[in-house]
Amino acid sequence: MKKHISIFLTGLVVIIPLGVTIYVIRWITVLLENLGASMIGSFNVRIWPGVGAVAVLAGIYLVGLLTRFWLFRSLLNFFERLIARVPGVKTIYESVRDLMGLFGGDSKRMGRVVEYRPPGGDVTLLGILTNDRPPGIGQNPDHPKVAVYLPYSYMFGGMTIYVDPRHTRAVDMPVEQALKLCAIAQVGGRMEVPRYPTAQVDPRDKT
Repeated sequence: MKKHISIFLTGLVVIIPLGVTIYVIRWITVLLENLGASMIGSFNVRIWPGVGAVAVLAGIYLVGLLTRFWLFRSLLNFFERLIARVPGVKTIYESVRDLMGLFGGDSKRMGRVVEYRPPGGDVTLLGILTNDRPPGIGQNPDHPKVAVYLPYSYMFGGMTIYVDPRHTRAVDMPVEQALKLCAIAQVGGRMEVPRYPTAQVDPRDKT
């Protein structure tokens, strides 16, 4: 019975990630299709299924292409300066922009991967050093602080702590990989099983 349960669970491990991936891709495709169809449909143009999603993807690619031109970047910077003057809207826009930067190949802006070891302990935490001189806290020249983001496992979010830079050590690892390892709690990697010395039992010792 235990063997059949193990086989069933193995099947779940294969099917659930595949099913969730297909569902998310389908959801995004339908969302893009409806968005593109509504935009093109406003011009009273009849389109074939799938054209709306292609139109949206082409539009996103065109915007990315325009960012390579100085004039478009200047207009974008002007737009961001206007948003920065609106309380609340600025926080939402900048938070989403920085988060999307991870998917746009601009993860270096988020920071660099470090190991943080709290003083007086043997625990090592994997985090992202996001700011060498974080604003909003009193900086002592003799005891400076850096901002380190510690992501949670199996959930979206984390906490930002301010620590002594002497307790951090740089890790040669991309930010994307560190976030992935933290998200899955290092599950799936190769684990070395420690080998303990076998106790020598005296045959004359009866228990």
